[in-house]
Amino acid sequence: MFQSLVLIGTSLILLGFLIVFLTIILSFLHNIRNRSGEVKSEKKEGAVVMIGPLPIVLASDPKTAKILIILAIVLTIILSLVTITLGLMKLGSA
Repeated sequence: MFQSLVLIGTSLILLGFLIVFLTIILSFLHNIRNRSGEVKSEKKEGAVVMIGPLPIVLASDPKTAKILIILAIVLTIILSLVTITLGLMKLGSA
């Protein structure tokens, strides 16, 4: 049981690194393509920082902030469900 949780956690961390790496490459290629056409685009940026169950939302505009708040709520619900499930599984095996 514990080994499978370690494998899932490690896989999710590696998947996160892969997503970040691919995003950087795609952003780089997008910037190279746009330089040739000199197309200006408005950038909207944001981030969600999860410190335990508490989400901190950082955004450059209100629309992005609303989307990230929804994402933060979903992440908090998922974190709560996983914590409750693992707690119940631990009580059941004791």
